[in-house]
Amino acid sequence: MVKCVVLGVESSSYTSRSGEEVNYTKMYYFEVSSKANSSLQKGFTLLNKDVYPDFSLSDFSQVPGVYELGFRASRGYRGKLEPKLVSIDFLSPLSIKENKDYFLIIGAKRYNFQPTNGSLMKGVKVFAIDPMTHEESESYLGLQILETSISKAKLDSFNQIPGYYDLAMEQVRGRNGTSIYKAVAATFKESYSLNSPSSPPSVQTSS
Repeated sequence: MVKCVVLGVESSSYTSRSGEEVNYTKMYYFEVSSKANSSLQKGFTLLNKDVYPDFSLSDFSQVPGVYELGFRASRGYRGKLEPKLVSIDFLSPLSIKENKDYFLIIGAKRYNFQPTNGSLMKGVKVFAIDPMTHEESESYLGLQILETSISKAKLDSFNQIPGYYDLAMEQVRGRNGTSIYKAVAATFKESYSLNSPSSPPSVQTSS
């Protein structure tokens, strides 16, 4: 059994290239023991796993929460061995108070690579939670996850992870030509502990 924090569970379907309807139940989580503090990564690694058809949204009624998850090796797509979820045991709820101004960053990874015939790309990829996005619907349960890359950012700027950060967003043009918002900077506001969560930082307003 592995002690994990399950942040959200998504259940939906899509149509494959062959025209077949494919159902899935995707669990977003991280292992409590996976916290890193190196020159390449800070905080936790966000994972996702399709647990359909063995589990559904109703099996995760206490999300976000701390669970013990049981896995066993199983042959997956193309015969590759991968961990398969076989059991879940709820331990305790995860307290994340709502805050409309800051994101809770749970992990950050440095990237530095150069595509073929392309320019050098470097920065930090962050995994964050928006505390205001708790959802309970037929297709999603829990908190929405934000994955974004901040170009030219340095990993040393994320020494307090998990922690509340103010993410500066900028409107840019996406791959399909539509306008999207992308994080361009992050400012630390307050730390967060899984064992004894702190209250979100207060917002100072000018009089």
